[in-house]
Amino acid sequence: MPTRTLVIDGTDLQHFLLAVEAGTVRVGDGPAHTAGLIRDLRVVRVRCEVEFEDDRNGEVPVDEPGVLVKRALGPGTSLRVGSSSLSMAGTAQVAALTQDTEVAPALPAAGPRRLKVIDGGDQGHAFRLPDAGTVTVGKTGGSADIGLHDLYVSRVHCSLDVSPAGVVVTHVEGVAGTLIDGKRVNGTQELRRGGVLRVGNSHLRLELAAADEPPPADEGSKVHRAAKPPAAKPEPPAADAPVVGHYKLGRSLGRGFTGEVFEATHDGTGQVAALKLLAAEFPAAPAELEAFARELKAAQVVKHPNLIALYGAGRTPAGCWVAREYVSGESAAAVVARVAAGEKPSWTRAARVAVHLARALDALHRHHVVHGNITPANVLLRADDHTTKLTDLRLAQALAGSRLHARVGAAKLLAELPYAAPEQSDPGAFVDASADLYAVGAVAYALILGRPPVAGKSVAEIAANAHAGRVTRPGLSYKKVPAAFDAVVMKLLACHQEDRYSSAAALLADLAPVAEAHDIKVG
Repeated sequence: MPTRTLVIDGTDLQHFLLAVEAGTVRVGDGPAHTAGLIRDLRVVRVRCEVEFEDDRNGEVPVDEPGVLVKRALGPGTSLRVGSSSLSMAGTAQVAALTQDTEVAPALPAAGPRRLKVIDGGDQGHAFRLPDAGTVTVGKTGGSADIGLHDLYVSRVHCSLDVSPAGVVVTHVEGVAGTLIDGKRVNGTQELRRGGVLRVGNSHLRLELAAADEPPPADEGSKVHRAAKPPAAKPEPPAADAPVVGHYKLGRSLGRGFTGEVFEATHDGTGQVAALKLLAAEFPAAPAELEAFARELKAAQVVKHPNLIALYGAGRTPAGCWVAREYVSGESAAAVVARVAAGEKPSWTRAARVAVHLARALDALHRHHVVHGNITPANVLLRADDHTTKLTDLRLAQALAGSRLHARVGAAKLLAELPYAAPEQSDPGAFVDASADLYAVGAVAYALILGRPPVAGKSVAEIAANAHAGRVTRPGLSYKKVPAAFDAVVMKLLACHQEDRYSSAAALLADLAPVAEAHDIKVG
């Protein structure tokens, strides 16, 4: 049976209705007036294009029922809303579609794509991209999805966020940077069809793949491997599982000071998430809810492979919730507890975590965002590839000043203060990005020795010890820690801000030779 397309063009925006229900298409001048009906169609797909003018810097917020933190739709991005996918073409893309110019057309809404190496050691090889997901590009032999035989490519040089709407590139590491069409990528940038991605000395062109083109076969080299398949998802929740927002709750993953985290599945898309359900007493006032939404909105600005992605947040009769990326693994707090109980320490694990956290902070600080609450409980270690993921971004700020925070604040502070920079315990003190760097050192220290760098029986005692700089070098207690990494940790834990690293990038520069010398796989 042939498939045909019905095109409906309406320009009177004050009097226009289009409704599709089962096999009936209804067109009219409004909800009360149907001008035409087409019945008994086998509708297989509905695709609408809406041209609009807007001056909000290209990003348009999308309201969703029951969701507090709006998601933004921008050029080259896509959002799943219910059973539909929304995407927006940029100005150049629209011009390419509507004008007879030499500009390359925008990526199609769907269809197979690939990266073909047009120059470099792997010239001629092609890498099929998934329809959606994240793909990393780096050096062969490492953990990147696409491995290249290129001495000037880092282990994970850049990441590609692939969606039906396009491909967005994020530079991860590498002194020479990541380039698109000869221009350095700062933050994130769209790679359009026909565009050339350069990493090291390798040039990869984004192009369409044949619909029946299989992924490149593995011939004994990782340069041929296709993108990793998604990790096995947890068991779906029971049919009668409780529902919070759009999510069905599964097993409990743990309880903290401010709420409980559940494994959850989106009822419409099947996406698995870690959903934090806050205590029922929050919010106690509208201002608390406004602060909650504002801070979590700020957390959506930065995306990075070492940051937990925020899927959404909302309020239901069950309480306020935050849905985030699900990570199959364990927290650094669990590792610290095992080391404290006698498990053999691993300084190389601590070094790898420090590298990953530094990469995440480099991305955050370049966007002028400070985490401010990095503890082992907020550092997750993915089991399949040992990737570190930093979570709870801006959550502490989102709850600050609330009645819930007042109730749990004392106990929470006592547990978290050993990982906080000295200035964070001083009311009115200047706290900046260097506090995050101190916390990286504190987490690394605890992973090695099974205890934080400073301790005490009270908040006052912990703060006094931190200000006094009473920190014993980890290498004195665990002799296998090399002097170079010992020095990095101690510089991170400097009592005075000016004695710490000036930036996360400076920290990465000192960690790189340590990882290289000891063959630590940092991805």
